[in-house]
Amino acid sequence: MSVTDLDPGETAAGAVIAPSHTRERSRNNPNFQRPKVTRRAGLQNTMAVEDALSAFAAQDRSKVVILRPPAVFSARAYSTPVSAALGPAYLAGLLETAGYNVDVIDAIAEDLQNIRVSEDGRFKFQGLDTDAIIERVGPDTRVLGVSMMFSQGWPQMRAVIEEIKRAYPNLVIVAGGEHPTAMPEYIVHDCPEIDYIITGEGELAFLEFLHNHFAGEPVQDIPGIAFIGSDGVYINNGLSRRIADFANLPRPAWHLCHVENFFIGNWTHGIPYGRNMLILATRGCPYQCTFCSNPTMWTTRYVMRPATDVVDEIEWLIDTYQANSFDFADLTAIVKKEWVLEFCAELKRRNLKIVWQLPSGTRSEALDRETLQSIYDAGCRLLTYAPESGSEDSLKRIKKKVKLENLSKSLRDAIDIGHNVKINLIIGFPHETRRHCLDTVLFAMKAATIGVHDCLVSVFTPYPGSELYDELCESRVIKTVNDGYFNDLTLQFDLSIKDSYCHHLASWETALYRVIGMGMFYSVSFLWHPSRALRLVQVFYKNDFKPSTVLEQRLHDMRASMRLARMSKSA
Repeated sequence: MSVTDLDPGETAAGAVIAPSHTRERSRNNPNFQRPKVTRRAGLQNTMAVEDALSAFAAQDRSKVVILRPPAVFSARAYSTPVSAALGPAYLAGLLETAGYNVDVIDAIAEDLQNIRVSEDGRFKFQGLDTDAIIERVGPDTRVLGVSMMFSQGWPQMRAVIEEIKRAYPNLVIVAGGEHPTAMPEYIVHDCPEIDYIITGEGELAFLEFLHNHFAGEPVQDIPGIAFIGSDGVYINNGLSRRIADFANLPRPAWHLCHVENFFIGNWTHGIPYGRNMLILATRGCPYQCTFCSNPTMWTTRYVMRPATDVVDEIEWLIDTYQANSFDFADLTAIVKKEWVLEFCAELKRRNLKIVWQLPSGTRSEALDRETLQSIYDAGCRLLTYAPESGSEDSLKRIKKKVKLENLSKSLRDAIDIGHNVKINLIIGFPHETRRHCLDTVLFAMKAATIGVHDCLVSVFTPYPGSELYDELCESRVIKTVNDGYFNDLTLQFDLSIKDSYCHHLASWETALYRVIGMGMFYSVSFLWHPSRALRLVQVFYKNDFKPSTVLEQRLHDMRASMRLARMSKSA
């Protein structure tokens, strides 16, 4: 039996899954609730990457496509940061090395200038529209992998997947990423067009799935696979096994990802210092913050690549893409001081004159003065701290093992050395009172007096896969999960959304504290450093303005986004 001869609902391995039209969609069932996620240590894959490439090598040249859907933001978002598709690039690199005929559709990168407003005016979409995506997938594609990192765009991503399946009903669609990992049962019910979900670290599981699928071998027992069986029963094999030798994964297949488009408009999560490229030195995070979905996606197993291997990749990116700036996409890049010092020493030994930055947030424990000086001397120019709260009580409750006194000292040292520094804060955790929120506002003001350049204050939102999300579901604070819930997650960059899960404060009050926190931070910052205010004004009238802080970059992005949205509307 060839793959092209399959009936709807049948896999190449002969395993029958429930046809999509027979499954009740989650959004049509108000009683559907996601079961609590079991968090456990990840299983270390006993097969090395090299052995997996050999065991699961391509049997034929059937086409596989990996899709990153368009970006979704609130129409009133003050910031719309986007960057290259690192996850799909890693996945494509592995599949290509194994001999598969693979392509990547990065819907964002392939049409970065296409920013449009939804018909109801609530959202902005950036990237290819659905018709263009369907055309790019094409009728010759046999398996479509969909990478979904964030839950906030789920209703819109679902609509794209539904249209793709309508165009190609025999296409096998496999979803992966943080969002499907957090709520796989909900996703396969809410979008029956998805045939399988791979939970957790997906590279080796997807490789094995493709090998078995095209070879006509069983797929239903692969660790990490979740699906609805032909009898309508939901089957979940648990998380994928963690890769034993992460450092041996093939390099990301950037040549399939249109990365050049990001250089044109300086699109980045950090600060554009030229040709910014993403890089990953570690995977996972050893901590268990209650608001974070990391323990569900990656477990608490933290793995680091050898410092020399990371620098090898930096040299490769310089030679291949003329990159001169590197954004580390790690969840927690700096944990072990010895590794950081070794990495910096290797950059200096090779005399690499580059800029690199940590825009995603890192911890302060290993950032003493020696480390801060070392990373600065090696080219680090943006350092993002993630204390999350200015309240010691909140930090204990959310399991954020940070001492504010030590963090403040690290901030002072970083500023004194010359780093561009940003902090991330959250207010409105379920337990918080006015006192907690005021402590966070006061900490933001203190950070401004220290000299911190940027501060993001977010209102807490319960992301699927996090411990706090489970608690709110169990206590019926989150009564139902529907499109409204997912759409409200866009509040991170929209100051006008007032939804809150704080038990002790009204939604409008947490929204007010957020505005006050950011407003007071930048007011104090500009009073202490008037030149920063003068530079900010230039964002709005200098076309060749080069941002030097995250706020300047976000305002630059907002200006560009508004201009592109107007052009799209007039067209």
